[in-house]
Amino acid sequence: MPFARIYVVRHGETQENRESVIQGQLDTHLNETGLQQARRVADALRSVHFDAAYSSDLVRALKTAQVILERRSDIEIRKEEALRERFLGELQGTKIGEAMRDRLVGGNGTTEAGEVFAARATGWWKKAILQRTRALPPREAPYNVLVTSHGGWITVLVRSLVGSGRVRPAPGVVIATCRNASVTIIEVELEGPSTLVQFGDVAHLEGQQMVETNVDEAVVDASGVGK
Repeated sequence: MPFARIYVVRHGETQENRESVIQGQLDTHLNETGLQQARRVADALRSVHFDAAYSSDLVRALKTAQVILERRSDIEIRKEEALRERFLGELQGTKIGEAMRDRLVGGNGTTEAGEVFAARATGWWKKAILQRTRALPPREAPYNVLVTSHGGWITVLVRSLVGSGRVRPAPGVVIATCRNASVTIIEVELEGPSTLVQFGDVAHLEGQQMVETNVDEAVVDASGVGK
């Protein structure tokens, strides 16, 4: 039995996702599809009793958390800048393309450095999960923590944790595309490495038309962050 289960949810769809616009830290909103996706996550996690909740302070992630927890008035969502997507400078608000990837790989002085972005994500994990959550008093049932963030952030966090050996994927679990409203679960022990139970699961969105490409994640991939 793990000490805690961390449910990391990517925000629901925005119109910028639909139009392949790079968002980064632009404060965009969920569209109607994104709201529906958040409701589906809420339904899928209805049986999970969350003990704590964290969210990026950007509206699209915060609204996703609020929808998931709308029946849980006893939980305060902690809004944290460290959970924001990578800052992409002058690329924000533009559409991705091969030329844009080349610019990113070749260097872009307005973009948050990849190593800084990865350190921000893993630093948050160490502080909020390994220190704060592990400091809770032991009990029989695992603590359940909700985290809502962004596709690039989630992917870089998981890749960095797995690469460092702090998290080990369960058999058959693959780090692939992190789609809108997907659910990633990491089980945390009091000591030793944690376990990546699932990554980017969207089974709860079956039958819904989804944006296939995560543009911000593609930008992260192009720069090689976390690999």
